[in-house]
Amino acid sequence: MQTIGDAFAHDHRRLEQALAASMAHAGAGRWEAAAVAFAVFRRGIERHMEVEEEVLFPAVEAGAETPLTAILRKGHRDLRVFFDELDDALQARDADECARITASIRALLERHDEKEEAELYPVAQARLGTNADAVATRLAD
Repeated sequence: MQTIGDAFAHDHRRLEQALAASMAHAGAGRWEAAAVAFAVFRRGIERHMEVEEEVLFPAVEAGAETPLTAILRKGHRDLRVFFDELDDALQARDADECARITASIRALLERHDEKEEAELYPVAQARLGTNADAVATRLAD
C-alpha cells in the first residue's frame, strides 16, 4: 500500500525533472523539444493539482475551507500564472525570460511542495483512510 504522501511526493520529484528537462532544452536552443517537455510537465502538474483540489482538499476541509487549503489553492492559482508566462517565453524563444520565470516557479514549488508534504498529505491520509489507495491510483492514471 502506497501512502498519499509517498505517491504525491514521488510525483513532485517527477514533475521537477520534467521542468528541468524543458529548461535544459531551452538553454541549449532546442525550442521544439523544450516546448514538448514543458507540455508534458504542464499536463502532469495540472493533473496533480486537479486531484489535490478535487479529492485531497475536500477531504481535509470536511465541508469548510481551512487556512491550509486556502493557502494551497492560492499557490495553485499563482503557479498557473507563471506556467502561462513560461509558455509565452518558450514560444518567444527567450532563454533569459525562461530562466527567470523558471526560477520563480521553482521557488514557489519548493515552498508549496514542502507545505503539502508536511501538512496536507498526512491529514488527507488520515481522513481518507482505506480510500487513500484509490487516490494514489487516480494520480497515476
